[in-house]
Amino acid sequence: MRTETIPVVVVGGGSAAFEAAVAAKQAGAPRVVMLEKAPEPEFGGNARFSHTGFRWVFSGADEVRRFLPELDDQTFQKLHLPAYSAEQFTADLQRVTRGRINKELADVMVQQSNAAMHWMRELGIKWEIDSHVMIDGRYYFEPGLVIHPVGGVGGGLGQLMQWREIATRMEIEIRYESRVKQLIGNDRRMEGVAVSDANEEYDIHTGSLILCAGGFQANPEMRARYLGANADLMKVRGSRHDTGEVLMMALALGCKASGHWQGAHATPIDSTFPDVEIGSKANRYGYPYSITVNSLGQRFFDEGEARHSYTYAKTGWAVLGQPGAVAYQIYDQKTIPLLGTRYEFSTPIVANRIDELAGKIGVERAVLDHTVKEFNNAVRKDVPFDPTKLDGKCTEGITPKKSNWASPLDQPPYWAYSITGGITFTFGGLQINESAQVLNTSGNPIRGLYASGDIVGLFFHNYPSCTGQTRNVVFSRLAGRHAAAQGL
Repeated sequence: MRTETIPVVVVGGGSAAFEAAVAAKQAGAPRVVMLEKAPEPEFGGNARFSHTGFRWVFSGADEVRRFLPELDDQTFQKLHLPAYSAEQFTADLQRVTRGRINKELADVMVQQSNAAMHWMRELGIKWEIDSHVMIDGRYYFEPGLVIHPVGGVGGGLGQLMQWREIATRMEIEIRYESRVKQLIGNDRRMEGVAVSDANEEYDIHTGSLILCAGGFQANPEMRARYLGANADLMKVRGSRHDTGEVLMMALALGCKASGHWQGAHATPIDSTFPDVEIGSKANRYGYPYSITVNSLGQRFFDEGEARHSYTYAKTGWAVLGQPGAVAYQIYDQKTIPLLGTRYEFSTPIVANRIDELAGKIGVERAVLDHTVKEFNNAVRKDVPFDPTKLDGKCTEGITPKKSNWASPLDQPPYWAYSITGGITFTFGGLQINESAQVLNTSGNPIRGLYASGDIVGLFFHNYPSCTGQTRNVVFSRLAGRHAAAQGL
């Protein structure tokens, strides 16, 4: 069997893998090879289908301006860009993970998010403004989320193509259809990988191996094993190639597990979309301005608990727990304008009366009519509706409560969207340290083994939106730099 020796090898072909490979090459690694399981037309892992936004610490408008040099001044002046501090980012992480996130790793991610973003900018990644709501001529963003790489709306191919261009320019080799079938080494030292491609099987000896192979969300057997009842039936928003075998190899080798193994990023998506590789076009994140009912015509969660970026990764689970794993978001003409372009890839179910809408979505008319009337009567009339902030316009006397943006459904025609839960990535993975080294079950770093991306177990219960991309670039940058020094 043929054997190669390569200083730094990266397993994966998504954004985390490119970031690690580029960081390693920039840090002096004489040769870097990426092993991408997918064929070239399907490369990129989950990032290919992701919105690819980034949550990061920044000081305000002047700093953001450096990322948007081509945006005209008139438009830029309309952007509402308050600073997002390290304290805010940390508080968001702690709150949505219920205090379970590894504090040391969270601190690294928060404190290095700004430098990592500027690193991407300096490498040549181009940016544009993120999803927003326009009110009175001003653009309002989710806290900490104001830009994403060009081409990131509806899918992350734009970011991947930028990374691939940078990697090619740096003479980083990308091998497609190259599946890792074995990790060579033990729980003390990594020595290489066994590879199977379209033509042959061969071994690579390496001084540094960086695992960026993703989670197990596209593996129905593993979803059923770890995520619970009917998880094998979930629609998969991302890549069909993220099936978890490299993660399982690492655990069998003696790597330490971390993260929430019964948890995953599961969001509300359009139920009419395909079963896999759906991307961001199916996202249905306008629910804070709606009521959401199950197939019985009943509300089942607090749609206005917080901004969607803090609740959407768990809301998919709430939908999956309903009869038939389906639900319906209902809007009236007051709130439909707040959806912006988010819902342009679906056709709403429209009716002029609630009982008529019930018939069209297959819900008992009397029950839905009662649910809407009960909700409308419970909305506080003395608090103004304000979508630019947590407005406190809530319901009183009904369960579940709606904590913010409670607006009576009383201006037809009414729109409904059928939704289900779609899985994006899994939360269970490998334990790393602040240098992105993988730890063994004794808590010691394994020499020559690093990891970044969804294969790292970091989140619990939920995560603030777009933190996954930030995790990727921060720890991939660290992994690449340390791997380069190790692999020389």
